[in-house]
Amino acid sequence: MLMLLIALAVFISLAGEIAYGVYKEKYEVRWVRPEVSEHNALMRQLGRLR
Repeated sequence: MLMLLIALAVFISLAGEIAYGVYKEKYEVRWVRPEVSEHNALMRQLGRLR
């Protein structure tokens, strides 16, 4: 039972981290000039930015 609780806590923590990352990325993009965000999107597609 303890292992199930630990696994559930890890899963909830991981889901929270992913959700926060997605929210933070969308929030940051709103404040960037469109040209810069477009450039970053193109560089991500080319695999040069992470």
